[in-house]
Amino acid sequence: MFFFELLGSDPLAYLVAFAAAAFGLVVHNLFQAYLADRYKDGDPRRYGFLTVEPRVHLDGLGLIFLALIGFGFPRPVPWRLFGPKGAQTALMGPLGFFVAAFFYILFGRLLDSLGPATSSIAQGLQVAGSLMISHAAVFLFPVPPLDGARVVYAVGSPEARRFMDQLQSYGFVGFFLIFLVLNLSGILPAIRAGLSGLLNSLFGAIGL
Repeated sequence: MFFFELLGSDPLAYLVAFAAAAFGLVVHNLFQAYLADRYKDGDPRRYGFLTVEPRVHLDGLGLIFLALIGFGFPRPVPWRLFGPKGAQTALMGPLGFFVAAFFYILFGRLLDSLGPATSSIAQGLQVAGSLMISHAAVFLFPVPPLDGARVVYAVGSPEARRFMDQLQSYGFVGFFLIFLVLNLSGILPAIRAGLSGLLNSLFGAIGL
């Protein structure tokens, strides 16, 4: 509940973090829609996923979860790609989160250096960057409806795809239980730490 608690300690930082994280969900979709469109799949363009229209990308329940626990989900981008092209398109989603994290934390650090007047905005952006790293780590997992599962559907064996179907049949309960196991086993924190380390290396390379 750390994210929601930020509302009590610094409302402006919470609102900035929420707005930035919500836009991060849009960025996730735009990255996927762009590559699918480049691969001549017309569905993302047909359904408006190449625009920044919030009603196209954002899911009401996903926004509620984002507001409460700092983890949300967008509407899935439609495409009919299979094989390597389908897998690459799915992986563009976590890449979009990572890119959003880079810019949020970058701008947050720059604003923080300006002094107390911009400290809440700076904190909000840095919190949003941290949330985007978490989203990138989670969405990599091969659990429906996450991007990792779409990779399996694109390039996995028939047995692997059937296993994804079985996981999907359990709905939200199955997703939650698997997420809990991955978190408690240390797998999810390890991936998140790796992505954070990569991000810090990028900032180190540019002297920040």
